[in-house]
Amino acid sequence: MTAVVAVLLSLPTSPRHALDGDSRSSAALVRLMLGGSPRDVASLLLPSTPGAGWVVVRGRLDRRQPGPGAGPGEDPVQLAALGTALATSYLDLRGRDVYALVPVTPGSPTADPAAANRLGWTLGFSAPSATADLAVAANQAERALRHALAAGVPSRRQQDRDRSVHSLVPAADSTALARARFAALIDAPSPGYDVMLETLRTWLAHHGSWDRAATALGLHRNTVRQRVARIGDLLDLDLHDPDVRMELWFALHWLPKERPSTEQAPPAAGSDSRQRNIHP
Repeated sequence: MTAVVAVLLSLPTSPRHALDGDSRSSAALVRLMLGGSPRDVASLLLPSTPGAGWVVVRGRLDRRQPGPGAGPGEDPVQLAALGTALATSYLDLRGRDVYALVPVTPGSPTADPAAANRLGWTLGFSAPSATADLAVAANQAERALRHALAAGVPSRRQQDRDRSVHSLVPAADSTALARARFAALIDAPSPGYDVMLETLRTWLAHHGSWDRAATALGLHRNTVRQRVARIGDLLDLDLHDPDVRMELWFALHWLPKERPSTEQAPPAAGSDSRQRNIHP
């Protein structure tokens, strides 16, 4: 709510507002100030068109570029140029940071990231979102901006297909978690780290079925049971627990392909792990 109010507070002094006399935006601001919700005022800011929604934009100005004023909207030239590039007047300019709401309707003008990049802005775009999901979209835009800055690219756009658990965890954090989770297997005796991980991955992929996992691995079912039981012992986990299986499945997805060395391996998970073991 605070972010939306901040965006709308900048409207009465924005160049586009001054030119258009946008009374609907003013009415939206009044409703918000009197306790309305973003959903309540959406009808004033978006046309009643099927499929209408928002893209949230989060931006950072290159420090080599001349900076705008310290407060929202204190540089009308910067604000007008950026608003034109992003195809919206719903901007909240805070020094070298910008927050924007871009209306999305069939046939409406679309943002031009290249034009904003030429002004010195690195941008993160959310996927198109309904008004009720603006908080989720704001998080997407923030993550997209962080990724763009880290990769040194002008912009990054969150895609609908990125809406998964994997997109919520930074790559460095997920890799560290996965390595820590399986650290106890690194020095495991025969059949060894790689074989034990493949056994676990195959068994989980077949929903804990001994027979189907054994067929996929070309092993006897008792061999699979023994390996999985050994993995449960080494990881100090109860593999009967569906939450544990889910956690291990994600960790396997995040685990780098290369086998870590003993010297580089992180410490194993803490001693407060769940009750271990799964027995044949």
